[in-house]
Amino acid sequence: MQKIFYRLTLTGFYVFLDCVCIFGSVFAAYGIYHLLGMGKGVAYDARALVPFTLALAGIGCGSMALCGAYRRESGILNVVEVRGVILGVLLCFAVTNAFFFVIRFAPSRYVTVMAFGFMIVLLPLTRSILYAGLEGRIPDALSRRILIYGAGRLGQRLFREIHNSPRQFIRVCGFIDDDSEKLGMCVAPSGFQANDNCRVLGGRADIERLVHENRIEGIYVAISDIDNTAIRKLGEQCSRLGIDLAFVPGLHEVFTHRVKLEQVGNLPLVREHQFRWSLWDELGKRTMDLMLALGLGVVLFPIMAAVAAAVKLDSPGPALFRQKRVGKNGKIFHIYKFRTMVNDAPPYAVNPLDHNDPRITRVGRFLRRTSFDELPQILNVLRGEMSFVGPRPEMPFIVEQYDDIHRERLHVLPGITGLWQLSGDRSKPIHENMDYDLYYIYNRSFFMDVTILLQTIIFAFRGI
Repeated sequence: MQKIFYRLTLTGFYVFLDCVCIFGSVFAAYGIYHLLGMGKGVAYDARALVPFTLALAGIGCGSMALCGAYRRESGILNVVEVRGVILGVLLCFAVTNAFFFVIRFAPSRYVTVMAFGFMIVLLPLTRSILYAGLEGRIPDALSRRILIYGAGRLGQRLFREIHNSPRQFIRVCGFIDDDSEKLGMCVAPSGFQANDNCRVLGGRADIERLVHENRIEGIYVAISDIDNTAIRKLGEQCSRLGIDLAFVPGLHEVFTHRVKLEQVGNLPLVREHQFRWSLWDELGKRTMDLMLALGLGVVLFPIMAAVAAAVKLDSPGPALFRQKRVGKNGKIFHIYKFRTMVNDAPPYAVNPLDHNDPRITRVGRFLRRTSFDELPQILNVLRGEMSFVGPRPEMPFIVEQYDDIHRERLHVLPGITGLWQLSGDRSKPIHENMDYDLYYIYNRSFFMDVTILLQTIIFAFRGI
């Protein structure tokens, strides 16, 4: 009961924070309206905006709730929740305009449009910052303390999925595994979250002791080949200890990204999900890419010119670096970057992991740290070889080693940014972290792209 109260309190805090953002957006728009002297002027003072803002806050929070912004279930890296915020703001805009058209009352159109402009940026931005702050910091009062049974590939994947979904309020206290050689092994949820590592604490015989020592509330089984008898015995033990038992279905691991669960009567049904984008979806994505590429190309041209000059002055050689990559449907193209290494560095050697690698130039270290070396890929987007959002393209010799599941990455345009870039698993090769790309491929939408772009901005400001 206490945990339910705390979780409802946290949801209430989300609602309160959203209301603050809505109030701030309206009154900021009102202030700018007066400051710039737009239109014919506002005939009422700020106090007259209070009823409008209260109604807007109610409609806005209700719209975001309908779009899933407050639900407990959490998508990978919370992109589904942030997408719900964006959709909620757009729904609020439509409902608000219809409502005030009927009652014949609204503030200035300039104030209304500017307020929604602030909301569409401020609400997702604030939510993203809040989710980032919650990552790895959920207090015990809110957390469900569990053990993961199985420290193999599937168990580590489950650990990573839980870590990337903080709004599930699950705290992994450790692993148990029947392989005695794994005892004490440290498992990290991602490449950058060393403080959140968990260890293998024991085996099946240690469950009762570990449950009491760590105040465990549930055991999650992540062993793909566990038999029904073992599950039944484990369930009986969990029942005696008063804790819950959950398990990852025994499906082949490469199949799980296409799974949709349905309920038919009292039976769960696992269905393979085949996702297909329509022509309109493709057209919308391409239109957004072109508009962004043209706009950013104009705005960032002075910066790109300055970077090119700095690269040339820092070391001999061209400012741009070209490299063959594999794009959609296996098509080879040349990706463009600002050169960050000395000119005679092998173009297809292993990418440096250490910023002090002697192959990296002084300017190159700055470009890699800020990701400014990726800016020329705007040209790849304009040419239709890449998108702003999608799986990162890899070199041909790596793609030649792909299996069938890896080749699913080639069904979509590669991107400049994506879920993998936002994760903490960038210390590992792209092809060893397929979860993010496959999740994107089978859940992609226009609003998910917008959400990932917004999250990328947050990611850049966090300086990771």
